[in-house]
Amino acid sequence: MTNPADFDGEKPVPSESFEERIDQLYEELAFAFQQQRPSILLAFFELEPVRARAERHLENRLAESGHPLLPFHVDEDHFDIPMLLSRHPERGGAAFSVTGLGRGGGEQGANAYRALNIRRELFVDYSIRVIFWLDPAEAVALSRHAPDFWAFRHRVVEFNDPSVTERPETVAIEWAAPGQPGEIDGRIRLAEARLADLSQEAASDPARLELLFRLAGMYHTRQDCDRAIQCLLHGKQVARRLNEITWLAWCWAKLGLVYQEAGQPRRAVRACRKAVHLAPAEAGLWDNLGHFYHIKGRFSDAIIAYKHSLRLDPQNSCANSALVACYRRLGKHALAEAQLKMFHP
Repeated sequence: MTNPADFDGEKPVPSESFEERIDQLYEELAFAFQQQRPSILLAFFELEPVRARAERHLENRLAESGHPLLPFHVDEDHFDIPMLLSRHPERGGAAFSVTGLGRGGGEQGANAYRALNIRRELFVDYSIRVIFWLDPAEAVALSRHAPDFWAFRHRVVEFNDPSVTERPETVAIEWAAPGQPGEIDGRIRLAEARLADLSQEAASDPARLELLFRLAGMYHTRQDCDRAIQCLLHGKQVARRLNEITWLAWCWAKLGLVYQEAGQPRRAVRACRKAVHLAPAEAGLWDNLGHFYHIKGRFSDAIIAYKHSLRLDPQNSCANSALVACYRRLGKHALAEAQLKMFHP
């Protein structure tokens, strides 16, 4: 796979810690505010929890110096980022955090990229400070559709390699990567070997938790529910030792998934309810709970869960579709149509 950072040779040194990368972003923005100049930052990421964690840390650092970090979510109605930010009433004292660059609509989803390329001078004219969070596909698309803007950026920071998950404040890993059976077996052997090599000291617990979670996902992919459950139960113990509540909640959520496929539906629902109790601000956990109620035919309970998810993530099209389906199963067709219009006016 093409590494986006290879475009300009600014790939961070592997030894840089998560905190050091946040420092790079903060210092660039702090200097920009001090000197009353623009700052255009690009941050590459692969996993959304990693991006969310980085954004939260940067927001806290900027708040200490009196500058808010304001979110800007791109969609088909808000794709002209330079124009919209140049007109923003708080642009003088705030930095902007832009996500969803690939959701701007247009041919090949390129509206937002082309607006950046055409109106890039507005960032300079209005001294705008902004960070663009780019997943791999968005990074490649930006370099193709907005080459002039790409050359405009001041700094590139990458949050892709394992060192950014040193302290797992949230579930900053994938459940399981897809692959052929032989590939998954090889990944399992490698992960098991890494797990065996870890020391038993507490300092190894963050890495142990990540490996256990990955292993559970791979065993689940291989339909080995017993081993997946063992890994998740062990992972829960480690998450408790670390006091990592979000990780603990996701271990419970994945236990629910595995219990369901292992023919233990009561345990599945209890596990998913435990997950949302631990981390009620995680929209994905409410999705999980809604799914389990949905497949059990408990549509009223599923509706409550999906509504919680949509309050936390109003752009969650999967939860919206599921909510509409539940309304229809209950014969509430007017509510179903109203929900559809709300999401797609």
